Amino acid sequence: MYYILERELKKKGLTRKNISDKLGISISTVSCKLNDHSEFTIKECKEIRELLNFNGTIDELFKTD
Repeated sequence: MYYILERELKKKGLTRKNISDKLGISISTVSCKLNDHSEFTIKECKEIRELLNFNGTIDELFKTD
């Protein structure tokens, strides 16, 4: 699980639907990726970082432990 990403989503009031709309993928695919069943691409990571207006690095945002 991506703890910082989940925290930032909650802080901004964004949902998996917002991510799916931004990335052009299904909500179920977003859920699989958020639950670490498959990986986000670098492009997807950058787009999520932009959506969140996150000032840290992609590595920080997608840290898993």
